[in-house]
Amino acid sequence: MKKPIVLFLTLLILLLITPTESSADKLQLNLTKGEIAYTFFDLTHGEATLIQGDRDQTVLINTGHGQSEEELEERLNMFNVSSIDTLIITSKQIEYIGNLPWILGNYDIERLFLPQSLFTKFEKLLSDFDVQVTTYKKGDHYSLLNDLHIEILYVEDKEGDDKGGSAFFINHFDQKLLYMTVANPHVEKQLVQEFDLKSTMFKVPDFGSDRGTSEDLLDEVDPQVAVIFRNGENKPSSYVMERLQETWIDIYQTSRIGTVTIKCNEKDYEIITVRPKKDGLFPKSWFTRK
Repeated sequence: MKKPIVLFLTLLILLLITPTESSADKLQLNLTKGEIAYTFFDLTHGEATLIQGDRDQTVLINTGHGQSEEELEERLNMFNVSSIDTLIITSKQIEYIGNLPWILGNYDIERLFLPQSLFTKFEKLLSDFDVQVTTYKKGDHYSLLNDLHIEILYVEDKEGDDKGGSAFFINHFDQKLLYMTVANPHVEKQLVQEFDLKSTMFKVPDFGSDRGTSEDLLDEVDPQVAVIFRNGENKPSSYVMERLQETWIDIYQTSRIGTVTIKCNEKDYEIITVRPKKDGLFPKSWFTRK
């Protein structure tokens, strides 16, 4: 009679210690004190990044292309977002601002950060909503969440320019995320000359365009992780991919692996990738870096 009992206990232990693949529509990050999570959504077209803190605070950077509205809504719901404390817009291009009217109309947003020229463009729209608007420029510093701060390094903000773009640090204790939406060799050279760009994480600019992510920039940033968003059927430049691979950076393309979450505490981080809904929502991989 002992063998069945032993077998039962063994199976019970295995069930308790073996990770399960969740098929739920919600993903619980269970952030503890001092932790934050960056989530790079796998939109079909455009980019949107969610930042969550341990007190249910939320920051959204960009809104994706208007063609990806339903995908953005699904992913915000998946990460239990019902309101947005801070919305940051970094570029005038449709891949970044396409869902701005929809976001403003469907979520309570406390404050909005954007360049001056974008404020001018959307001033009439913004007047219809109760949102605190701040226009940012190079050199500005803001607190986003507890222990999370943003430093603006560059803003391309010329009136009449239909592109624009920004570069900034997001700082969380010992870790930095360099977030770039401008791909320009002259801008990259300027940043390399002006700043210590060493960062843990790097958001590759302009969907991996061959106009940016130079070898000199990568040498200075020296990141451990790089994230590339998807822009429809356009693929990242083979030259950019080659440069990233030569530097032994962990590369995460949302077009290939789905939504990418980087969960950070004071010193370490973990990476979770989540498959698109059509494949079933569950953590695909989980890595720890120290």
